[in-house]
Amino acid sequence: MSNQKDLLVLSEDLLLGEGMGRKCYIDPEDKSLCVKIASQRAKRSAKREINYFKRLHKRGKSFEMIADYHGDIITNLGNGNLYELVRDHDGRISKNLEHYLALDDEVITFSILELIENLRLYLKKEYILFSDLDMDNILVKKINEDDYKLMVIDGIGDNNQIPLLEYFPLLGIKRCIKKWDKFKRGVTKKFPDLTKSIKDFND
Repeated sequence: MSNQKDLLVLSEDLLLGEGMGRKCYIDPEDKSLCVKIASQRAKRSAKREINYFKRLHKRGKSFEMIADYHGDIITNLGNGNLYELVRDHDGRISKNLEHYLALDDEVITFSILELIENLRLYLKKEYILFSDLDMDNILVKKINEDDYKLMVIDGIGDNNQIPLLEYFPLLGIKRCIKKWDKFKRGVTKKFPDLTKSIKDFND
């Protein structure tokens, strides 16, 4: 058991955001990482997600477009899980998908649609399950001034108790199609002009 001096101390000024049952903080000792603290009711789903990440590692999957899991840590707020903190090339924390689409810039929107297509192809190729894709969970990482890629920071894995879909791709793809359709509806509800611009998952 760790001593008090071994605790990673998190404070409210390090808080990045709060989602469904988890708070996310900048790691004060490693600015390339963030610490997710699950509430009591969300601990089970957080554990399922972590186990899924571990299985993805064992299978040699690419994490090119997913903020990777980097282990666990004890903090003053309880047990935490370390994940990649997505930053742009200049060190700034990357902004989410909705931010860029809301700019209503034709050139930027065209680029973002290409990135969404890249994400669709990546998820299919690597056969990565996802439970909750939305515009808040997808960041646009600026690799340099001209190049970008999407990074999914939450909602990876299947939220079933038993990970059957990982071993039955036909069923897993059906679930991915439904979840991707939900993501599309979320985007096009706010940006109706894009309704025909995002492909179906299995196109």
